[in-house]
Amino acid sequence: MHQTLRVRVNEDLLLDAGWWERVDGPSGPELLIRPPAKMLFRQVLAYLREKTDTTEEPWGSISEREGIAATAVALRWGSYAAVLFDHEKPLWSEVKSAATSRISNEEMARMNIEASSALAEWVDLCRTDLQDYWNLVDRAVCYLPLPRRKSKLDSRTFMTLAHPEFAVKLIEATDASRLESARADAAHLPSRIFANALSNTAWRNGPVEDIHAGRFRGYPLDQRRITLREERMLMGFASEQLAMGMRACRQLSAEQPPRPWSEQVLPYALAKMLLITPSGWTLTESSREIRLPG
Repeated sequence: MHQTLRVRVNEDLLLDAGWWERVDGPSGPELLIRPPAKMLFRQVLAYLREKTDTTEEPWGSISEREGIAATAVALRWGSYAAVLFDHEKPLWSEVKSAATSRISNEEMARMNIEASSALAEWVDLCRTDLQDYWNLVDRAVCYLPLPRRKSKLDSRTFMTLAHPEFAVKLIEATDASRLESARADAAHLPSRIFANALSNTAWRNGPVEDIHAGRFRGYPLDQRRITLREERMLMGFASEQLAMGMRACRQLSAEQPPRPWSEQVLPYALAKMLLITPSGWTLTESSREIRLPG
């Protein structure tokens, strides 16, 4: 029997987060969780497009608003994180244990994929229609709830890769076969290359690793596995990193003389040693099903 997943964002937005059912797996009962027909990000984007522009004075600096908006639309509400962070669920008792893993590998993979896919579309919007982009940024800050907390971590490395001089040095130092493969990927899916690197920097390689790591003690779907304090920390970190990433995107768009977009993003496919380029991430998936021991 299918059970739908719904997540309340605010009074007038209820997200369809997919559905789940109990199935027999190779090692026993499992919860099979399938993504929604319409990506969470696209549900959020459609909602923002229907809203009116706010008449209130925009909160924060341009960079702060960009970071908050990107975090809200692509990660907090535009990915499976919306299910994990659902405030309407009771808090799981294991959140008190630093040794317990609270996010499964498959859940983490789905969040990585959905956030990156969403960011690729968000980046394309920034590059092709700045007026529409800024309207959506201000609406996201106004209408999508997101806890705000500043982190103290440095995010300048991601910005460095946007400088042509650094790009040349990195390309020259890269093995020829790897460079050929990366250049082919960048030629076909440049925005996803950039988005994968940005998602890896702002999310996967951040403080969420402490919540993901640990011993398996179950992954309840009907309980919230992230505390509000942890959510503020995670979203604060992501907001600052994504602000830097979107600033890099705008800097690349304004570059003179401009390099092709595929060449501009190439360094983001080569920066594994800088812990920016992820290993083995998909360039084509927008979501993925999850199987939890059930």
